[in-house]
Amino acid sequence: MSAPTAGWVRALAPAKINPFLAVLGKRADGFHELDTTLAAIGLCDVVGARASDAPGVTLSLSGPAASADVPRDERNLVVRAARGALELAASLGRGALGVELSLEKHVPSQAGLGGGSSDAAAAWLACATLFGCADQDEPARRALAALGSDCVFFWAARDTGYARCRGRGELVEALPRPQRELWVVIATPVQGASTADVYRAFSRCPRDPDDVSRRRTEALELGEAAARAACFNGLERAALSAVPDLALWRRMLDELACSHFRLAGSGSSFFGLFDERSAAVATAERLTRECSQRSLASRGVRVVPFAGHGARIVP
Repeated sequence: MSAPTAGWVRALAPAKINPFLAVLGKRADGFHELDTTLAAIGLCDVVGARASDAPGVTLSLSGPAASADVPRDERNLVVRAARGALELAASLGRGALGVELSLEKHVPSQAGLGGGSSDAAAAWLACATLFGCADQDEPARRALAALGSDCVFFWAARDTGYARCRGRGELVEALPRPQRELWVVIATPVQGASTADVYRAFSRCPRDPDDVSRRRTEALELGEAAARAACFNGLERAALSAVPDLALWRRMLDELACSHFRLAGSGSSFFGLFDERSAAVATAERLTRECSQRSLASRGVRVVPFAGHGARIVP
């Protein structure tokens, strides 16, 4: 993480996984009804905000995951979140003419890890802190829900990094932070997965049973075996159809006794849960070797803990 600079407020924007994701059907508004649990993990972008005398919002982008598909302009959710926070601050008689944003990317894009959504929540938090309106919870939830389904999670569960989400994902019930330490192996193919393409494929694919009874919010407290058994992703079949190269990853995982790995969100990353860091590291190293031997291009295989927080100000 870059060193702090005078005048900047910085916020961490963690990635997430979905230990459980059931798609319950399509709604009248075109979105899908979800029942999912989200857990923030210790792979974070960093969003910075500084007041500016120039009107509007500017964005500078850096970091190892600042790929060409990450927008540098107002298409980026951080810019839109900052505009919303500026408007709220102005309505309260606070704020400035504009804001300068920095975004240091470590979370890969189109990977099912919620990087863009988390960045938006972190941008709102940084700007709201800068302008003295971080206590305005309901306006933040409304604005973030309008930006994206996962954005509210990173705001509403910022104290625990764990929640059950329903509706299209914007109805967030924050849950206590899991006390048991589990390690997460994240394997990210070079191919990204478009959320829109995956949901289009979902309407054409045979569906796995959405066994909501398998959703156990306490499963992360019960250790590796119980947590793995409770993991489910009703979008995985659709993602394998929408991005055929992901089927090669699924086959590799199954052949390496990693069938417990599940897709993260709408993909393209896969994740597995482990009690012991040493076992997680050994698995990550084995997957890295196999990717090379099978000529599967990867954006990295990482071992991370659960974050235990959502968007968070950097002291």
